[in-house]
Amino acid sequence: MSLRILHFSDVHLPFPPGAFRTPAILHPKRMIALLNFKFRRRTKYRDAIQKLNGLNQLLRNEPVDYIFYTGDTLNLGLEREYTVGAPRMLETLALAKRGSLAVPGNHDIYTGASPALYGKYFAACLHSDCPDAITSTGFPLVRWVGDDAVAIAFNSARPNFAFWNSSGRVPNQELDALQSLLARPEIISRKHVFLLTHYPFDEANYLHGLRNARALLRILRPHQNLVLLHGHNHRPFTYFLPETSIPLYCAGSLSKAGGESFWHFELVGDTLNARRGVWKNARFILV
Repeated sequence: MSLRILHFSDVHLPFPPGAFRTPAILHPKRMIALLNFKFRRRTKYRDAIQKLNGLNQLLRNEPVDYIFYTGDTLNLGLEREYTVGAPRMLETLALAKRGSLAVPGNHDIYTGASPALYGKYFAACLHSDCPDAITSTGFPLVRWVGDDAVAIAFNSARPNFAFWNSSGRVPNQELDALQSLLARPEIISRKHVFLLTHYPFDEANYLHGLRNARALLRILRPHQNLVLLHGHNHRPFTYFLPETSIPLYCAGSLSKAGGESFWHFELVGDTLNARRGVWKNARFILV
């Protein structure tokens, strides 16, 4: 029996009406980001709702068992963005026949007030099949994927006050919890262990990457049944981590004009077949 899984990321839904009518917009990082959005990003993501609707249509026509989403639904983490954007995203995640799993991106957790908003509006995504492993951060989250696989989501996004800093970091307690999970017999025995987070697993770039990528990789390298999924970089790619047989997949951005993408996986026994979704003739197709 096969299982179908869809992995997508970085939708960046447009600002809804009234989003800016709040004192929270005066945060220095948001003010700089607004200029960046106006002059660089607005045209690239202006059709994000159309692209998300296109994904919904694909999922209705070609259902999948599980959906994994690696964050960046929003742009500035404003509450008005959450009130409009979260229901749209939850509608998409609900199209999975057997379950979904999601993590926030850095644009969702944009300032110090944003993590509480994420917990409020994405509460439906924050349950786990192993609740004893959840730390004070609310992660990691676990989903059993059929009889032979499992998915583990951990959070690498964090608020950064400085506008020039968009780096991520996996909290130490989540690293410890992840290490313990990967040692559990019921997880070790699975043929595929999907790990998903927003930031790239092995890019330690100081301003844009994962600050403690090396510490994360030290935990992951001994395990050869892993499949690593992330977003953040708005171009899709895949490769094996150096000196391992661990595959890594970046979903790219679902909605970036000219680069729309996602990954579609089919699990058949020990085999993981991957296909990429692309936007063509105003709809998504698998190639």
